[in-house]
Amino acid sequence: MQLDPKTSLAITYKCMAFAALQKYEEALDTCTFALKVDGNWGRFSPALAWLQRGILLSGLTQYEQAIIAYDRTLLLQPKDSLTLAYRCEAFTKLNQNEPAIDSCDRALAGNGKWGDKTAAFAWINRGVAHRQLKQWEKAIADYDRAINIEPNDPLTWAAQGFVFEKLARFNESLTSYDRALQISPKFSLALVGRCTMLNQLTQYKEALEACEQSLQGDGNWIETGPAQAWNQRGKALTGLEKYEEALASANRAVGIKPDYPEAWSDRGAILWYLRKYEEALDSTQRSIQLNPNNAKAWLNQGIVLRAMGQPEEALKTYDKALQLDPTDAETWVNQSVALLDLGRLQAALSATDNALRFNPKSFMGWYNRGVALVKLRQYQEAFLAYEKAAKVKPDSADALTGLGISLFFLKRYPDAVLTLQAALKLNPNQGLAQEALKNGDAAANKKIIAVTLLCTGSAKCDRYAPRVCSHSTKSSSAETPNRALPSGSSWGREEWDLRSGCFSGVRSGWVRTAIATHQESATKPQDPTD
Repeated sequence: MQLDPKTSLAITYKCMAFAALQKYEEALDTCTFALKVDGNWGRFSPALAWLQRGILLSGLTQYEQAIIAYDRTLLLQPKDSLTLAYRCEAFTKLNQNEPAIDSCDRALAGNGKWGDKTAAFAWINRGVAHRQLKQWEKAIADYDRAINIEPNDPLTWAAQGFVFEKLARFNESLTSYDRALQISPKFSLALVGRCTMLNQLTQYKEALEACEQSLQGDGNWIETGPAQAWNQRGKALTGLEKYEEALASANRAVGIKPDYPEAWSDRGAILWYLRKYEEALDSTQRSIQLNPNNAKAWLNQGIVLRAMGQPEEALKTYDKALQLDPTDAETWVNQSVALLDLGRLQAALSATDNALRFNPKSFMGWYNRGVALVKLRQYQEAFLAYEKAAKVKPDSADALTGLGISLFFLKRYPDAVLTLQAALKLNPNQGLAQEALKNGDAAANKKIIAVTLLCTGSAKCDRYAPRVCSHSTKSSSAETPNRALPSGSSWGREEWDLRSGCFSGVRSGWVRTAIATHQESATKPQDPTD
């Protein structure tokens, strides 16, 4: 049977042919014309043209108009599953997630006619709506249903990986991204997702490789573009302590996408490592301007301010970060360090309690709790805190050193010696453990302990102490420097003398070693993911 080329049905087929050739404007005009001519649809109906018109309008990102076209289709075929699923998709593009879910549910309960698609199309769009509502578990369940129907769709696996990432289920996320890559080995989005998860798992060498592969991949980035790959590449290089290369990568990220708040925040963290604090502050401020609700950017700004010797200002930014995300353990840890700087010991202890409430395996939470408790002279509790820190990181010489310190204060000297020896087996250059074992009497040990505890996590300590300590290693007599305190210092004279290491039994050479050992005690700036 030959089709009359001037009928509505024939013109609709012509519209569909233009669409297949990606000539969307011509296709749209042709479908519109089909709806205006003779109304001869054969065994079909105008629903065919209205549906095609909706699909074309969606492709042109005219989602409101697309929904109108889908609604016209549904007037003729109210239970058409394919139309309802496309309508669901259009609502997700407008971030109207409740009507999207309703439309997807109706699609799944509809006539089961999916055209060249399957029910997975509805489940995927339902997952998108739940993801945008931050209903992560429901989104995972939706993606699971889609995968059961179409197990070889790499995009669905990657979408599920993203949701697992939001739940901090990093190994499961990595598994989903890896499954996507088994199906499509050069899928850029899955490769950058893999890089992101490997960064989270501190597997920086593998992360770097994945990010570089993503930049050489198929260029299918969906929303993020290559800026995410450059940003994550910078984070991997930061983890590998290649800070200059990391900065170059971060600069590429913000150059490609200047409105990328996470990249500006991460760039600030890299500049912090490079001790370029003013530039770091500018970068975190840029991130906050772009997205004032990014808790990670506020956290990173606080860390930079503390490094600049402004703990009070740092506390204000930590408070802002905690307003946005009160469950972030790392922010509570950093708040505890700033409070220790200011001598607000009970508040610091409370901050570590909150950190541990949200992450019982936070090494720095337990470690800083030990520091606060020693300063409060609660030595038994400090011992228990350092013991927990050592369980979280059994290979941490610093944790074992803190444990040994607590044992000295508890006058359990043989146990203290054994613990410090164990610390030195893990790190033969652990300065505090070396010196504590070298000094036989408890009083000297306590002074060594005091200077390290006061310096723990303090950016000021490594900045100023070497300037005032005597360079002589011959005399062990007390020598208090007759100097003014550093500008902006919140320390008292007695505390400054201890930080300087200018007291009996402690040589300035050891102080520099101890400072170098402990200057990383403060938690590093956070990566976004997110």
